Amino acid sequence: MAQSVPGFRNLNAVRLSWRASPEGTVLGSAENRFNLSMQRRPFSIICLSSQLWDAPLPTNRQQIMSRAARRGHHVLFVETGDFLGKHLWRTGTGRARRVLAPVEVAPNVRVAQLANVLPWSQRFGLCNRVNWFVGARVLRRAARSLPAPRVLWIYDPRGADAVGLFGEAFAVYDCVDDYQHQVGAGRSRALVAELDRAAADRSRLVFATTENLATRHERGDGRTYVVPNVGDYEHFSQAADRSIAPAELRACRRPVLGFAGNLNEGKVDFALLERLARMFEDATILLAGPAANGARDRVQALSELPNVRWLGLQPYRTLPSVVAAFDVALIPYLENPYTANVFPLKVFEYLAAGKPVIASGLPNLAGFEPHVRLATGH
Repeated sequence: MAQSVPGFRNLNAVRLSWRASPEGTVLGSAENRFNLSMQRRPFSIICLSSQLWDAPLPTNRQQIMSRAARRGHHVLFVETGDFLGKHLWRTGTGRARRVLAPVEVAPNVRVAQLANVLPWSQRFGLCNRVNWFVGARVLRRAARSLPAPRVLWIYDPRGADAVGLFGEAFAVYDCVDDYQHQVGAGRSRALVAELDRAAADRSRLVFATTENLATRHERGDGRTYVVPNVGDYEHFSQAADRSIAPAELRACRRPVLGFAGNLNEGKVDFALLERLARMFEDATILLAGPAANGARDRVQALSELPNVRWLGLQPYRTLPSVVAAFDVALIPYLENPYTANVFPLKVFEYLAAGKPVIASGLPNLAGFEPHVRLATGH
């Protein structure tokens, strides 16, 4: 049975608490592991993430690795995302140097881009293996320059094929999403599901953000742990003071029902948001976040309602000033196989800001009453 990590102020910190030794020793309780590990020699981390280091809305990947670096661990953050040609087309040739050599972006943090020389690495296993064979040759020198011991920390299940390529002491699989439901059906979903299992099987430790994900990866050896996501308390607690909100947001008609995050068609229930806007005509529906291509038309149509205001992407640095304007914080998610295994960081960001939360489509938030209320159906 997967073990649940006891709660304390920053549960993500427990991910950094396992001693990095070839034996992968697991020491005592979660709190003891956390405290003892900080007295030991820091270990280095090779982090594989499909999300960019400087993504507009940082998630657990950047949060954990930033904290690791501040605690003295050296981090090589490898962006594993798109086919190289597509990536350069989207982001410009300025990022090409991350393919050739890692770039230092913060103390103890260097960022590199995996040289995905073949497309379709989420559709064909051979393409994924070739990309890692080629990419690892470029990255191996940077990885071996890190102080030993080194841990391979996997967020992208395609990284299952990278285990053993970097001379790491062992691998950790940090399963923070149901990845197979983030891709299209058919061949892509089947391959990602296979890689998801392989990443867990080839790793010495597995962390999962929900009980269902942990049960899926439980191997009977006591090294699979449920470690829910959390938010950045220090960053968002300032939003408890409504006066930090910009004057134009403080002037919105109250109550303000707000959402801050990615407006993703596979996640956000736009029909529910429209119904809320029509049902509570005297309230303001305030949306802050980027709309993915498939959702842009839905968000544009919604923002045409007189009491809906869409702010677009807001810098993470100033996002608390937007949340400060909320009277009630919303997480209006769809009910589907993907959200069934989502544990959103934003619930703790909202709670740090002192906001009551109403959520839908998120069974993993059951038990957080009365501060979080779960809505079902329309």
